[in-house]
Amino acid sequence: MKNEKHIIFILTFMWFCSVVDFMLLMPFGSEFMELYQIQPNKFSMLIAAYSISAGTSALFATFYIDKYDRKKILLIAFFNFAIGSILCSFAHTFELMLFSRFFTGTFGGLLGCTTVAIISDIVPYHRRGKAMGSLNTAFGLASIIGIPLGLFISKYTDEFMPFRIIGFLALFVFVLAYKIIPPLGQYIRETSSLSLKDVIDLFRDKNLRRAYIFVFFLVLGHFMYFSFINPYLQDNLGFEKDETTLMYLIGGISVTITSLSIGKYIDQYGKLKSFIVLLICSFIPVLIIAHTTSLNLLYVLFFCTLLFVFSSGRMIAAMTLLTGAPTEAQRSKFLAIRSAIIEFSEGIAATLGGLILTRNPENGHLEHYGELSYLTVVIGLICIWVVRKIRINEEINETIA
Repeated sequence: MKNEKHIIFILTFMWFCSVVDFMLLMPFGSEFMELYQIQPNKFSMLIAAYSISAGTSALFATFYIDKYDRKKILLIAFFNFAIGSILCSFAHTFELMLFSRFFTGTFGGLLGCTTVAIISDIVPYHRRGKAMGSLNTAFGLASIIGIPLGLFISKYTDEFMPFRIIGFLALFVFVLAYKIIPPLGQYIRETSSLSLKDVIDLFRDKNLRRAYIFVFFLVLGHFMYFSFINPYLQDNLGFEKDETTLMYLIGGISVTITSLSIGKYIDQYGKLKSFIVLLICSFIPVLIIAHTTSLNLLYVLFFCTLLFVFSSGRMIAAMTLLTGAPTEAQRSKFLAIRSAIIEFSEGIAATLGGLILTRNPENGHLEHYGELSYLTVVIGLICIWVVRKIRINEEINETIA
């Protein structure tokens, strides 16, 4: 398609805005808990609101996304996402922030599934991997640029300003998208959207049920721990904002540098074996960080970097492995449901983490983070047990490998 590179660039920029908005709340956990005078269980609701609403909208979108011009859906989703981010920047009460996160997540989820659908439409299959790789650079850029910059801005303003900047930046990108992305009505397919029967058939398949259970628990263990790592570092170990910024910067750069090598390792040594090795390696920083009692900056940054690298690596291995679970005919429908399950799992993980953790009223420390790390390891072991039972379609596995 004409202007394909420009379209992919705009879509990547949109994803960047979405990822930064989603991630921004977590580094400000301590600040928002103090501002709203809330415990971790209520803060977790702010994180869960985005994920659960995003998962719901993404799931419902699969029933109708093929029946309308993708450009119109994309622009509607992104404009409302921008409005949601701006609403967050004026949410000086817990209730307003909860509503704003739910509103933003609803359109963030719709944005995500529409973006992937557009890539699938305009980019031929033999070049689609490269296009998806370009799109996924948004995650690395969010860690390297977006979050550190947001923390830097908040240091000289307040915790709300980064949301406002993301919102207005998104409105600017919205104008570019309106001008650059052409109408996509030619991809309307009245009968190809997911149906309720398709969903039921997918869950009746024993192998795919195992795959869904696996991805649910994998994200649950990961996100339950990660949602509260920043409040733990700040409140328990005394991390300053500059040091938090450094953690995200180093972690993001490390993930960007190592992802390609890890991908090659996964292809060379096998998806299942690589996933198990990377998952077990991730247990080391998970346990060490949660049981560190005093701040040694280089020591903590080292293990935080390992956590970023191994956590990213295990997700790469897991998601690559999962593409082999469905047959060729099931794959697109399976991936649509998988995306919704990931969002739901993130929301449930944040909620459970908030219920387990408490904040000591005397010193402000998060309590029971060590117990949370043990639960993360146990959930990881369950993932190993489940993933070994998933049957990998040999034809698809050979094509991917």
